[in-house]
Amino acid sequence: KMAIKIKKIDEKNKVSRYLVKGTTPALLNAIRRSVMLHVPCLAIDEVKIYENNSVMFDEFLAHRLGMLPLQTDSKGYKTGEKVKLVLEKEGSCMVYSKDIKSTDPKIEVIDKKIPIVKLGKDQKLKAEMQAVMQAGKEHSKWQPAIVAYQELPVVYSEKECNQCGQCIEACPKSVLEIQGKKVVLKDAMECILCGACRDACERDALTVDAEKGSYILHIEPIAGMSENDIIGNAVQELQEKAKDFGKLLSKVKGG
Repeated sequence: KMAIKIKKIDEKNKVSRYLVKGTTPALLNAIRRSVMLHVPCLAIDEVKIYENNSVMFDEFLAHRLGMLPLQTDSKGYKTGEKVKLVLEKEGSCMVYSKDIKSTDPKIEVIDKKIPIVKLGKDQKLKAEMQAVMQAGKEHSKWQPAIVAYQELPVVYSEKECNQCGQCIEACPKSVLEIQGKKVVLKDAMECILCGACRDACERDALTVDAEKGSYILHIEPIAGMSENDIIGNAVQELQEKAKDFGKLLSKVKGG
């Protein structure tokens, strides 16, 4: 068996990219789905509105509050546990996510600049919220991260290549260059496998393919959890499910 190798490439705008080698799409997709469906995080689930004479209906307000990303303490909270948050504001002003206060100082709204509702003169908003530790299989607001993967691109130029440069001009990401008498990828991480370079080649001398067993993994945490915790919890969930499946399979064989 080939050992799986993982290397962090970079991090831009809170999105991290990893080069993963020695694996399969099935395993990466299992990890992706485990993150989205089975790794718990905190999200507002219950809202009690005591006063609201703003232009926004209570139902719309509750939905907006429920979608706010909360800092999650994955070690301090277990699935089903709750924490209380409060919001009290009087106009005229714009109510922002920073105005929400938590009874647990470790739990807070991650983005403080999210507008919630605009209050006019003498308008008031008073609400109490319960954030619950739950997983994405219940609702998308409990997804701790956005995870995606793509194949690692490879470009080959054949003997018929005359270095005309049409493929380089056609590339929307400008990731091709000529080295010697060959067209090569100068940055495989930025290639999107669109095939524009191949289509631009009149001699059909260019082949766009993917390196077998190599992938680029994208992770964007949205619940304040570290990438290590998110992936670690996802893998642990898969291991537990594999054990449960093994036990059921043993019973079937035994029966």
